Amino acid sequence: MEDVGHLDDRRPGENTGQWRARRHTDRVAALLEPLDGIELGEHDRRIIEWLADHDTSVVGTVASLLYRARTAGGAW
Repeated sequence: MEDVGHLDDRRPGENTGQWRARRHTDRVAALLEPLDGIELGEHDRRIIEWLADHDTSVVGTVASLLYRARTAGGAW
């Protein structure tokens, strides 16, 4: 089931398609941030794009896991 989020964060004049595209871009950025400095292949990027289509809670959990793994592992 798709998480529609809060439509009240739509910008003035922004249609639903634009809002969804912006939300997707934000989610991709949230998933890529903890991976900064790590070389990603095409498959990795496709998976990030796929994950970004999931609920906010899924994206947040995966991003949190990546941050915590990076902190715990130290040497990615």
